[in-house]
Amino acid sequence: MTRMARRDVLEAYRAMVATARAEVPELAQQPELLQIFSSFREPEADAARCARDGNCDGVRRAACSAHRTGTALDIYVGHLLGYGVDSTHTHNRRYMSQTAAYRWMVRNAERFGFVPYAFEPWHWEWVGPPQGYAQ
Repeated sequence: MTRMARRDVLEAYRAMVATARAEVPELAQQPELLQIFSSFREPEADAARCARDGNCDGVRRAACSAHRTGTALDIYVGHLLGYGVDSTHTHNRRYMSQTAAYRWMVRNAERFGFVPYAFEPWHWEWVGPPQGYAQ
């Protein structure tokens, strides 16, 4: 699967991950953490994936998703065995919210222009770096 993101988003993501791995040994030792597993999605392909995988949790996918703009990234922060990396099951989301990767992201992602979507611990949207901030 091709994972597309805007160039500025990808550059900010790379800088963020390099910083996270430099600051948190656990993240440096587990290279799968903080990897992008989904980004740009065309509406038709997203609907087909949802139907094929039955992974819509009974909700219609948003037509205006940030994934359509190349500014949203689904980033692996860990998951419970038996659940998918994007499972919204309560136990899985609780587990994700306690991982070192997620905790680092919550404390630091804004420095790189990313904000969380609280219901999905893996989903981060790039809004650009804060005013006056130089990386």
